[in-house]
Amino acid sequence: MSEDASSQVAYAARVLKTPTISGVFADLADTARRQGWTYEEYLAAVLGRQVADREASGIQVRTRAAHFPQVKTLEDFNVDHQPTLRKDVLAHLATSTYIGKADNVVLLGPPVIDGCSSTLSNVSDDVC
Repeated sequence: MSEDASSQVAYAARVLKTPTISGVFADLADTARRQGWTYEEYLAAVLGRQVADREASGIQVRTRAAHFPQVKTLEDFNVDHQPTLRKDVLAHLATSTYIGKADNVVLLGPPVIDGCSSTLSNVSDDVC
């Protein structure tokens, strides 16, 4: 990519407030040339990176704004602390299909509070 074109892209990315494009356009242009991408494929790759970074940033901002004491995921959940947990219920919750059906889900407390167990098995069977 010529120096003039490179500086124009960098300037436009700065004005448009798309920092990811500023950081990836040159490397992706080299890859595109080597692999023979079309202009559309190159543009899709550059914009795809910007969109992915913006979505990730938005998730972080919304999570901070929610003031969650901790961020927990199903992958972090230790099923050994909850022997009564039905693994099929946990797997169903991971699919998020209950959202489209507007089903209610109740999750109570952390896995262990002062020796008292809370449980995901309290989730209604009609969710599954």
